[in-house]
Amino acid sequence: MILSRFWYLALAILLGVSAFTLMLAAQMYNRAGLRAMSDSLAADSSAVGWYLKDDARNRSSALIPVALAPELRGQLAKATPEAKPSRDLRDEAKKALKKLDTEVIPADLKFDALWAVDGNGRVIASVGIEHAEDWELGGYPVVADALHGWIRDDAWVWKGRIYRVVARPVEAEVNGEPVGAVIGVKIVDDKFAQGVSKRTGSAVGFYADGARVASWAPEGFDKANLDQITQDLKQLEDNKDYQEKGRSEPRVIASHLGVVYARMPGEAWDLGAGYAVGRLAVAVDSPLDFLNKADDTDKKNVPTILVIAAILGLAGLGIFFTVLEHTQPLATFGKEALRLAKGEVDVLAPSKFRGGYKKIASDINDGIDKIAAKGGAPRRAADLEQVLGPIPAAPTMSAFAVPGPGETSSTAIPVPASGPSPAKPLPKALPKPKPRPGSTTQDPVESVPEAEAEAAPAPPPPPPSLPKAAAAEPAPAAADEGEGDELTEWQKVYEEFVAMKQQCGEPTAGMTFEKFKSTLQRNKDALVQRHGVTRVKFTVYAKEGKAALKASPVNK
Repeated sequence: MILSRFWYLALAILLGVSAFTLMLAAQMYNRAGLRAMSDSLAADSSAVGWYLKDDARNRSSALIPVALAPELRGQLAKATPEAKPSRDLRDEAKKALKKLDTEVIPADLKFDALWAVDGNGRVIASVGIEHAEDWELGGYPVVADALHGWIRDDAWVWKGRIYRVVARPVEAEVNGEPVGAVIGVKIVDDKFAQGVSKRTGSAVGFYADGARVASWAPEGFDKANLDQITQDLKQLEDNKDYQEKGRSEPRVIASHLGVVYARMPGEAWDLGAGYAVGRLAVAVDSPLDFLNKADDTDKKNVPTILVIAAILGLAGLGIFFTVLEHTQPLATFGKEALRLAKGEVDVLAPSKFRGGYKKIASDINDGIDKIAAKGGAPRRAADLEQVLGPIPAAPTMSAFAVPGPGETSSTAIPVPASGPSPAKPLPKALPKPKPRPGSTTQDPVESVPEAEAEAAPAPPPPPPSLPKAAAAEPAPAAADEGEGDELTEWQKVYEEFVAMKQQCGEPTAGMTFEKFKSTLQRNKDALVQRHGVTRVKFTVYAKEGKAALKASPVNK
């Protein structure tokens, strides 16, 4: 099971590496997104600042035809510091101012309020915002500078609202002394913020008195995110860059919302008015979130066919390893177990199995032997090839040699086998075989499962045993004579078995008397232990076209 287990380990390592890589990529992606967001926020804040300056210049230019209109200049020139402006004067000035507001000011630069003041700063006429007759604006720096001939813009905070203000002097003669001034006012509301966002592409929010007063964002950005700047404004009191330079460094609030704050110049600076630009950092919450962030173009650039092929290839390789090391050995084991259950075989052949199934088969055989030794039913005749395992048809080298005179088995030289050769009779002076226990024996070629031949019915029980003192020591000469007769008998059985195999057309190369004798000895020991007999007789016969042996217990 090495391949399949290795494959499981390889897949686990691959999965772990993939997960680690995705998580690492997500962190790197988020960090790159934050860095890109910071750069973009700095650019957005500068763009909004430039837009506000450009808007002030454009609105100041829009006041030029108003300041040069003769009907308005004449009415402002009539106002004297000593006398209170008359009702007729105010009506004529308001009529002229309303006409100019409608006819000469471009639609995209319209003001929410338009005021005309005399040289003392008193409001003579107004459009958009009504006022009391004694209202005067000369105390505001932007108005005072305009009455002295300067073109100015500023930002005011009135009642929690931000007003963009531009002022232009009104001169009775070109390059003469100003007789008054014209002031245009634009309220900073959501509509104004929309224009700023449209021109700059930024999500922008204006705040005053610690609260948001207007905001807008491009498509795809929820402007409700800008509501969070209200909670963050308190943190700006300790921000050195914001207090000294009027603009903060990029700040990250909430999860992925980045903000840069900037103060509005002029009077609103001291009142805490300003604007904030925001951006959402491009980030992923998890490695799988890459799929949600990817668009159709990204997905088209992925080599989907190669990915699918790799998945199928890896899956197929894993299935192949599983079938090779699990399914096939299990099927073979099940097939042989079924044959054993049907009685077609008496033992399992471990040589047919692989891996742990070989050990299981050997254990099952040992269990069957132990059950049989306790009085189980006798088995039928077994094929010797089943006992010895598959015998090669033409081995390239004989594994055995007969030592010559003066040689021992350790000095004998193996002789190459040229083909089947008839068995030679065993010399009369055979080495005395050692008693062999009933345990499983390992032959020189492979581990051979112990199998028993079919036993004839057990003879009647032997007569009562002699006293221990009388039966303790058999005569040595009789034992040697019995063993010699048995070996001679087994040599004859061996020759008959080889002849029977040749007659049946079975290969005999590689069969030796020593291996044959070891098999007979194991079966004899098992039957002697089971039935309590003294000898076992082996008979050669043909079974289903193959040579087979039958063992019969003999009690004498």
